[in-house]
Amino acid sequence: MTFGLLIFSDPSMEQFTGAERFEQAAASSGHQLVKIYEPFLSFFGKRILHENQPLPHLDVIISRPNFIEEPSLRTYVVQRLLTAGYKIINASPSVASAKNKITQHIIFAEHDLPCPRWGVCRRPEDALRIAQDIGFPVILKVAFGTHGKGVFFAPDAQTFQPIAEYLAIRDGNPMIIEEYIAEAQNKDLRIFVLGGRVLAAMEREAPEGDVRANTSNGGTGSLTTLTQKELDLAERVAKIFALEIAGVDVIRSSRGPLLLEVNSNPGFKELERVTGVDIAGAIIHYAAEVSTIHIPCQST
Repeated sequence: MTFGLLIFSDPSMEQFTGAERFEQAAASSGHQLVKIYEPFLSFFGKRILHENQPLPHLDVIISRPNFIEEPSLRTYVVQRLLTAGYKIINASPSVASAKNKITQHIIFAEHDLPCPRWGVCRRPEDALRIAQDIGFPVILKVAFGTHGKGVFFAPDAQTFQPIAEYLAIRDGNPMIIEEYIAEAQNKDLRIFVLGGRVLAAMEREAPEGDVRANTSNGGTGSLTTLTQKELDLAERVAKIFALEIAGVDVIRSSRGPLLLEVNSNPGFKELERVTGVDIAGAIIHYAAEVSTIHIPCQST
């Protein structure tokens, strides 16, 4: 089979998609992997070109949305490929919902998902009021971010106010104010869900002097055993967001597991190292199964 790996960047940034591991996994399974770079795609009528050549037949395309911009500026590519008959793992609109952290929180509320107390607003004075209602310390988040970028810790109002004022003028987007869960001790869980089932999980711990447990920022992963509630929560979240590949971030609290975020382009390098699970191989195997279930795509 021939699989496509849809990368939403040029080759210089493909390391954030696990492209090398996908190539290894496909080759070891006897499949071919074609890397498709979103900036090199163009559409003219019914024609789809990649680097000025017709996009070939692909049994399945694995979408790795490694972007942090407003999703609609990127996900039109997935919509066009779907219209042309290509099968895509992690297609829109599910990816669009997951890429916007504000939309995520609205969906959390709609489905009554357990999460730290939070609020969303645009004005710094409103943000301060929400933070005071939640109680310091708090976390501030921007709508679009990855690898822990755009996440700020504010232990008090004096620290909080200049951050909120800066975020308000930086791009004018709303900001998220979130409860800081002290008992978690700057640790969280990364739970990897594939095809609706938990595939692997690890506990992540933030480096000294930081609250962000992202391994891309120096956090470290370790083996953990999930409770049934944690398993159920991760699988429910992936289903709600209609993500076939999902990284669900959960924090352990005195109130039980609390949902932090859901990721549509979850990294898995540290997860593979910690757990020994062949994540890339499992995704390739899943893609092969998907190709036999759906109607074969037609190249244009």
